[in-house]
Amino acid sequence: MMRVRVLLIAALLLGLGAGATEAADFSGTIAAVNRDTGTIVIAEIGPWQVKGGQTLVTERTIAVAPSTRFVAVRRSRDTGPSGFTGAFVDVPLDPWAVKQGDFVTVRAVKAGDRLTALTVTVAAE
Repeated sequence: MMRVRVLLIAALLLGLGAGATEAADFSGTIAAVNRDTGTIVIAEIGPWQVKGGQTLVTERTIAVAPSTRFVAVRRSRDTGPSGFTGAFVDVPLDPWAVKQGDFVTVRAVKAGDRLTALTVTVAAE
């Protein structure tokens, strides 16, 4: 009887984990910003593919939620949180501060066919 309970609990936990959505990172150049639809489009090169001598670019449309955090990565002028001068630090950005041509990494979750951004990190210029 105990063995059956353990197997049922294990099966239940495995079943719950199968539906869980994990965050994934997508990096590329901002191709479009659309505040009206609440989306950004990034042009991502990867996995590396070449067709007809041209590198294929994957465009990913990612929804921006009110909870999406926008940050820029910059080098600190002082000692950073890691204890090193010039360490990379996150600097908060105003929402929608990204623009076409910015290089970003977007941490997003997938729900159905839709990607929703958790964090948009802009690389320092």
